[in-house]
Amino acid sequence: MRAVLYSEAWEKLIEADPEVLYIQIEQVDPSKVRDLISMLKDEDVDELLILDDCEVFDPGASEDAFIITDHINATGDNPLIGPNDDRIGVRFPDMTEPYSEALNGELRSLLDRRGIKYRDSVLYGSEKLPEKGRHGDLMSLDCHITNYYVMWIDIAARHAGIKVGAAVIK
Repeated sequence: MRAVLYSEAWEKLIEADPEVLYIQIEQVDPSKVRDLISMLKDEDVDELLILDDCEVFDPGASEDAFIITDHINATGDNPLIGPNDDRIGVRFPDMTEPYSEALNGELRSLLDRRGIKYRDSVLYGSEKLPEKGRHGDLMSLDCHITNYYVMWIDIAARHAGIKVGAAVIK
């Protein structure tokens, strides 16, 4: 089953499908991310699309949306810290493909149909923008945006064996 977690910014852009579980989110308390993913796992969700908003720190970025291909965890924290529930997933999930290329391809198609200009980007996972002195280094890694919640949900979902596709809009 597929689920879509979306913020208000995406409300008019998503295409309804009766076979999909839609959950509107604004800000997810990081301490509750594992509970959210556990609930999705109980509903037999195996694919998750995360659609949120972001802050852009690349002054040259003219795109309105970004497909997330990877992330940099700059929080010094992780939603998997604490006792592991082996029923949900292994202690150290495989993160070689943190965001599914197939699911991201579907998001690219959605944005194309809506005429929204987008690009791929690595996500800087933080509650605040990186220091200006780091912008150039991050942009050299194809990192142009920041968002805290998408990264945390992705980590917990991957732990549960749920494939994730993600896009953010400014």
